[in-house]
Amino acid sequence: MAFRLGRSGTEDRMPREGYRAAGLIERPRGLKGEVKVLPLTDFPQRFDPGARVFIAGASRTVKSSNWQKGRVYLYIDGIADRESAESLRGELIEIPDAERPSDGAPFWYLDEIEGLQVIGVDGTSLGTVREVLQTGANDVYVVGRGERRDLLVPALRDVVQGIDLDAGTMTVDLPDGLLPEDEPLD
Repeated sequence: MAFRLGRSGTEDRMPREGYRAAGLIERPRGLKGEVKVLPLTDFPQRFDPGARVFIAGASRTVKSSNWQKGRVYLYIDGIADRESAESLRGELIEIPDAERPSDGAPFWYLDEIEGLQVIGVDGTSLGTVREVLQTGANDVYVVGRGERRDLLVPALRDVVQGIDLDAGTMTVDLPDGLLPEDEPLD
Protein backbone atom coordinates (compact mmCIF):
# COMPACT_ATOMS: atom_id res chain seq x y z
CA MET A 1 0.00 0.00 0.00
CA ALA A 2 1.48 3.38 -1.02
CA PHE A 3 1.12 6.50 1.07
CA ARG A 4 1.04 10.04 -0.30
CA LEU A 5 3.43 12.28 1.53
CA GLY A 6 5.78 15.16 1.19
CA ARG A 7 4.94 18.84 1.20
CA SER A 8 3.95 18.73 -2.46
CA GLY A 9 1.90 15.55 -1.95
CA THR A 10 3.47 14.06 -5.06
CA GLU A 11 5.82 11.49 -3.56
CA ASP A 12 4.63 7.91 -3.01
CA ARG A 13 6.26 5.98 -0.20
CA MET A 14 6.11 2.22 0.20
CA PRO A 15 7.28 0.25 3.22
CA ARG A 16 10.48 -1.71 2.68
CA GLU A 17 10.26 -5.37 1.69
CA GLY A 18 9.42 -7.45 4.77
CA TYR A 19 7.97 -4.48 6.69
CA ARG A 20 4.57 -2.84 7.15
CA ALA A 21 3.82 0.82 7.78
CA ALA A 22 2.58 1.53 11.31
CA GLY A 23 2.66 5.31 11.04
CA LEU A 24 3.67 8.33 9.01
CA ILE A 25 5.71 11.10 10.62
CA GLU A 26 3.92 14.31 9.71
CA ARG A 27 6.04 16.99 11.37
CA PRO A 28 8.03 17.95 14.46
CA ARG A 29 6.36 19.53 17.49
CA GLY A 30 8.27 21.72 19.90
CA LEU A 31 12.02 22.02 20.29
CA LYS A 32 12.93 18.76 22.04
CA GLY A 33 12.53 16.24 19.21
CA GLU A 34 8.86 15.30 19.54
CA VAL A 35 7.15 14.21 16.28
CA LYS A 36 3.50 14.16 15.24
CA VAL A 37 2.53 10.79 13.73
CA LEU A 38 -0.46 9.69 11.67
CA PRO A 39 -1.10 6.12 12.88
CA LEU A 40 -1.58 3.54 10.11
CA THR A 41 -2.24 0.58 12.39
CA ASP A 42 -5.15 -0.85 14.35
CA PHE A 43 -2.74 -1.69 17.17
CA PRO A 44 -2.07 1.49 19.16
CA GLN A 45 0.33 -0.40 21.44
CA ARG A 46 2.81 -0.13 18.55
CA PHE A 47 3.56 3.32 19.96
CA ASP A 48 3.78 2.45 23.67
CA PRO A 49 6.95 3.52 25.49
CA GLY A 50 9.62 0.86 24.97
CA ALA A 51 8.20 -0.28 21.62
CA ARG A 52 10.76 -0.95 18.89
CA VAL A 53 10.07 0.64 15.51
CA PHE A 54 12.06 1.24 12.35
CA ILE A 55 12.45 4.68 10.82
CA ALA A 56 14.45 5.17 7.61
CA GLY A 57 15.81 1.65 8.10
CA ALA A 58 17.13 2.31 11.61
CA SER A 59 15.84 0.54 14.72
CA ARG A 60 14.50 3.06 17.25
CA THR A 61 12.78 2.86 20.62
CA VAL A 62 9.70 4.90 21.56
CA LYS A 63 10.53 6.88 24.72
CA SER A 64 7.05 8.34 25.30
CA SER A 65 3.74 8.68 23.50
CA ASN A 66 0.75 10.96 23.83
CA TRP A 67 -2.49 10.50 21.85
CA GLN A 68 -4.48 13.57 20.77
CA LYS A 69 -7.26 13.86 18.18
CA GLY A 70 -6.38 10.74 16.23
CA ARG A 71 -2.65 11.44 16.15
CA VAL A 72 0.14 10.20 18.39
CA TYR A 73 2.99 12.44 19.51
CA LEU A 74 6.22 10.54 20.09
CA TYR A 75 9.59 11.08 21.64
CA ILE A 76 11.95 8.62 19.97
CA ASP A 77 15.34 7.48 21.23
CA GLY A 78 18.11 9.39 19.45
CA ILE A 79 15.89 12.29 18.35
CA ALA A 80 16.58 15.09 20.83
CA ASP A 81 15.99 18.36 18.98
CA ARG A 82 13.72 19.97 16.41
CA GLU A 83 16.29 19.68 13.63
CA SER A 84 16.56 15.90 14.11
CA ALA A 85 12.78 15.63 14.24
CA GLU A 86 12.44 17.74 11.08
CA SER A 87 14.75 15.34 9.23
CA LEU A 88 12.15 12.58 9.83
CA ARG A 89 9.26 14.50 8.23
CA GLY A 90 7.50 12.22 5.73
CA GLU A 91 9.24 9.05 6.92
CA LEU A 92 7.25 5.88 7.54
CA ILE A 93 7.39 4.18 10.91
CA GLU A 94 7.73 0.52 10.03
CA ILE A 95 7.41 -2.80 11.82
CA PRO A 96 8.76 -6.15 10.59
CA ASP A 97 6.15 -8.49 9.11
CA ALA A 98 7.27 -11.12 11.63
CA GLU A 99 6.10 -8.86 14.48
CA ARG A 100 2.53 -8.58 13.27
CA PRO A 101 0.25 -9.58 16.13
CA SER A 102 -1.75 -12.77 15.85
CA ASP A 103 -4.03 -14.45 18.34
CA GLY A 104 -4.71 -17.40 16.06
CA ALA A 105 -8.09 -16.06 14.91
CA PRO A 106 -8.60 -15.43 11.20
CA PHE A 107 -7.33 -11.93 10.57
CA TRP A 108 -6.07 -10.14 7.47
CA TYR A 109 -4.44 -6.79 7.00
CA LEU A 110 -5.91 -4.23 4.61
CA ASP A 111 -2.93 -4.45 2.29
CA GLU A 112 -3.46 -8.22 2.07
CA ILE A 113 -7.14 -7.82 1.11
CA GLU A 114 -6.65 -5.22 -1.61
CA GLY A 115 -6.00 -6.91 -4.95
CA LEU A 116 -7.69 -10.23 -4.13
CA GLN A 117 -9.85 -11.80 -6.84
CA VAL A 118 -13.43 -12.13 -5.58
CA ILE A 119 -15.21 -15.35 -6.49
CA GLY A 120 -18.81 -16.33 -5.78
CA VAL A 121 -19.52 -19.63 -4.03
CA ASP A 122 -20.68 -20.90 -7.42
CA GLY A 123 -17.22 -20.19 -8.88
CA THR A 124 -18.22 -17.04 -10.76
CA SER A 125 -15.58 -14.30 -10.94
CA LEU A 126 -16.99 -11.07 -9.47
CA GLY A 127 -13.99 -8.75 -9.77
CA THR A 128 -11.03 -7.52 -7.73
CA VAL A 129 -10.96 -5.84 -4.32
CA ARG A 130 -9.65 -2.37 -5.08
CA GLU A 131 -10.36 -0.65 -1.76
CA VAL A 132 -11.43 -1.39 1.81
CA LEU A 133 -13.86 1.06 3.41
CA GLN A 134 -13.72 1.18 7.19
CA THR A 135 -17.28 2.11 8.13
CA GLY A 136 -17.20 1.51 11.87
CA ALA A 137 -19.70 -1.34 12.09
CA ASN A 138 -17.82 -3.55 9.63
CA ASP A 139 -15.45 -3.08 6.74
CA VAL A 140 -16.83 -2.99 3.21
CA TYR A 141 -14.84 -4.32 0.26
CA VAL A 142 -15.10 -2.27 -2.93
CA VAL A 143 -14.91 -4.79 -5.76
CA GLY A 144 -13.95 -3.34 -9.14
CA ARG A 145 -15.78 -4.95 -12.06
CA GLY A 146 -14.31 -3.27 -15.11
CA GLU A 147 -16.93 -1.24 -16.97
CA ARG A 148 -19.68 -2.19 -14.53
CA ARG A 149 -20.50 -0.42 -11.29
CA ASP A 150 -18.38 -1.37 -8.31
CA LEU A 151 -19.79 -4.04 -6.05
CA LEU A 152 -19.85 -3.29 -2.31
CA VAL A 153 -19.32 -6.46 -0.28
CA PRO A 154 -19.77 -6.29 3.50
CA ALA A 155 -16.97 -7.95 5.46
CA LEU A 156 -19.26 -10.26 7.42
CA ARG A 157 -18.77 -13.94 8.27
CA ASP A 158 -22.01 -14.87 6.51
CA VAL A 159 -20.83 -13.17 3.32
CA VAL A 160 -17.07 -13.80 3.19
CA GLN A 161 -16.76 -17.58 3.11
CA GLY A 162 -13.00 -17.78 2.80
CA ILE A 163 -9.77 -15.97 2.00
CA ASP A 164 -6.81 -17.71 0.43
CA LEU A 165 -3.85 -15.33 0.36
CA ASP A 166 -1.64 -17.86 -1.42
CA ALA A 167 -4.16 -18.17 -4.27
CA GLY A 168 -5.04 -14.46 -4.11
CA THR A 169 -8.77 -15.14 -3.79
CA MET A 170 -11.75 -14.28 -1.61
CA THR A 171 -14.84 -16.48 -1.81
CA VAL A 172 -18.16 -14.76 -1.08
CA ASP A 173 -21.80 -15.79 -0.74
CA LEU A 174 -23.67 -12.66 -1.77
CA PRO A 175 -27.03 -11.99 -0.13
CA ASP A 176 -30.03 -11.57 -2.42
CA GLY A 177 -30.21 -8.08 -3.87
CA LEU A 178 -26.54 -7.23 -3.44
CA LEU A 179 -25.77 -7.81 -7.12
CA PRO A 180 -28.07 -5.72 -9.33
CA GLU A 181 -30.40 -7.95 -11.37
CA ASP A 182 -29.88 -5.81 -14.47
CA GLU A 183 -26.17 -6.64 -14.41
CA PRO A 184 -25.88 -10.39 -15.02
CA LEU A 185 -22.58 -12.08 -14.35
CA ASP A 186 -20.32 -13.15 -17.20
